[in-house]
Amino acid sequence: MRKLLAFMIIVVLTVSTFNTTRVSASGFSDVPANHGFYNEIMYLVDEGVVTLTKTFGVDQKVTREEVAVMVSKAVGLSGGKTKTPFKDVPSTSASSGYIKSAVDAGVLSGFTDGTFRPKQIVNRGEMAIFLAKAFKLTAESSTKFKDMSPSMASYSSVKKIVEAKITTGFSDGTFRPSQTLTRGQISAFLARAMEDSMKVKAYKSFVGDAGSEIVRDGWKYKTKANMLVKLNQQTNEEIVLLSKSNFESVEGHFEERLGREFPIILYNNDLYIPYQKVIGMMSEIPSSFGLMKTTIKGGKLEEIKLPFMSYNTRERNMYVWNDRVYYTVEKEPRDFEPYYKDIPNVDDPLFLYSINLSGGDLKLESTFSARFIFEDIGTKIGTFPYTQNHKSVEYEHSTIYYFNKKGVFKYSLLDKKTAQLSSIQAKDMIVTDRELEIIDVRDKKHILKK
Repeated sequence: MRKLLAFMIIVVLTVSTFNTTRVSASGFSDVPANHGFYNEIMYLVDEGVVTLTKTFGVDQKVTREEVAVMVSKAVGLSGGKTKTPFKDVPSTSASSGYIKSAVDAGVLSGFTDGTFRPKQIVNRGEMAIFLAKAFKLTAESSTKFKDMSPSMASYSSVKKIVEAKITTGFSDGTFRPSQTLTRGQISAFLARAMEDSMKVKAYKSFVGDAGSEIVRDGWKYKTKANMLVKLNQQTNEEIVLLSKSNFESVEGHFEERLGREFPIILYNNDLYIPYQKVIGMMSEIPSSFGLMKTTIKGGKLEEIKLPFMSYNTRERNMYVWNDRVYYTVEKEPRDFEPYYKDIPNVDDPLFLYSINLSGGDLKLESTFSARFIFEDIGTKIGTFPYTQNHKSVEYEHSTIYYFNKKGVFKYSLLDKKTAQLSSIQAKDMIVTDRELEIIDVRDKKHILKK
């Protein structure tokens, strides 16, 4: 009986020891071995970035003070108590030396009121800025997130840490730069910045690039002389991705697939090319449009089947965003006429539709009015010198900018909200990273901040 009792006690102790080890294998009671950030936190412990204590506070919001200490240790900056230029960081503070070192190294900075605000919570956008500076990251990913634009302070830094495979966005295509961080999350980012084996996999972009020329990763993509080409920015090497030989001949009408300066769309590793599908043999005016797709390697050609709505449908202003193709259709379809170019005060009601990347799942996204002015491609193709796009509609990341007789507006694809930016009567618009350049009907230039 005593032998049996002793055996049972040994079994219980063994099981208890095993369970305790699993729950707190890290030494932190709140970081069990099955925790999502266990490996990253233990790596930081081994590297001396984090010190073992009873608890880690893995789900607590991380502060500027904590980031200064952890990042300074991660990149080998000195600590120790010292005098700082900030009135809210006394020399008696245990973090004073790390804060001063991080500021001196340009990783963090203080505020104009002479404070550092050590207890202020850090968000994901700020984290990107700190890490990009601390690890001297320069290369930027081509990835774009639905909720970020070049006008944001953290935009470039986010692209740098994504390129360095320190983090990715969320599965819905957002990065959420204003979302606050926990101690566990900042630990994961730091470990990935320090150790290659912990880096994340490459991430896809949810935002397309559109224009007559698109530059990415050292290559320029454009159409010219009935070809789709990519040009190496350093060597000037030119590679033909598509040419007339890739298309079958048609009877009864003309088509123009790769006109000079036709707009193209680059979405991850695919190129989408809107084209003039049916051009009258007598009028030389297009009456129907199509959309084709190839890859950045070229050769392979796929036709995107646009939903049939009517023979008069004009699919204009195409764009790819969040795995969908967006385009506008006029309420009262019009053929191209030269005089529209000279009457910039004519508005048309437009329907904004979207389809999936295969051409199905048609959705009506919004309706708005825009000026009926075509983009001029400069060099005439036959007697027709325009693309199918309106000058009055421009896409930028997750926003559509447009103008009509009431002024200049923006529409968000994220929250489906419209806002008026100005009452200027415009006839042309150029969208840059931080502003809109508007030409009014009297040819006067205006700059609007986004």
